[in-house]
Amino acid sequence: MYVSFSERYSQKRDRNTTIMISFSIVMFIIATFHLAMNCYRLIHGYIWNGNTPDGPANDISDLARWDHILKDTLYATQENLGSAAAIYRCWVLWNRDWRVVAFPIILLGINLVAGYIVCGTYASITATQTVFNDRLNKWIKTFYSIAVVLNIITTSLMSYRIWITHRRSANYQVGKGRLLTVLRILVESAALQLVVEMILLALYSEQIIAQYIVLESVASIVGITFNTITVRMKFQALAEKGSSSGSQNHVHTIGSMPMRRINVTVNKETEDDFLAEGGLKSLSSTVQ
Repeated sequence: MYVSFSERYSQKRDRNTTIMISFSIVMFIIATFHLAMNCYRLIHGYIWNGNTPDGPANDISDLARWDHILKDTLYATQENLGSAAAIYRCWVLWNRDWRVVAFPIILLGINLVAGYIVCGTYASITATQTVFNDRLNKWIKTFYSIAVVLNIITTSLMSYRIWITHRRSANYQVGKGRLLTVLRILVESAALQLVVEMILLALYSEQIIAQYIVLESVASIVGITFNTITVRMKFQALAEKGSSSGSQNHVHTIGSMPMRRINVTVNKETEDDFLAEGGLKSLSSTVQ
């Protein structure tokens, strides 16, 4: 929030910047609410029901409780919101070409359905059933798998677009070019979320109870990944602006991209027929 609204880091905001800030605010609220629900469940299970036999275990493992359903609904919403933000970034980078993001949008729609079906099914699960129940298994695997695929597709599309743009402008840039730095920031930041989601999918597929540890961190990691890309790019832009402010060997384009100066030679040829026409007129007068 500080980087988004501080006068030092923020410049004149356009529509895309406003949308990104809106994504950031909503993700922050959801991640905070999700963390608060986990704290409530811990207090409810280990303090309020801590003295009863198997109290904490039975309380926390009850999938039909309202707090568990709400917590996982927040997680599903955060996961899909992160995917939607990545698709939007991809769409902007590809000059708002809907053909590029059509398949990711379809996958996002399927993931929305799968995620909320899981949350709705929790209400009819008995206290003795676990999250690995057959009624939940196929939908949860679908949700986790599509989340991983969406992360890979959107990151690859954005990375390819940045890389191909760098290749086309490499002959005119100063140094290695800013786009390679942007590409590295994008890949490094997205890798954190991708690794966590792949670990979660592997643990759940093997029905390892440790998947809960990873699951409860995903809602926060999605928000961290999204904002890390924004923050690192703003810091990088500020560093480049400070280091290049005194340089006279390059100029900046509209996108603040340091470019080489190009020497242009213009040869201009002109033909003036005024004297020739005047001479002809004088000659005609003499003959008369």
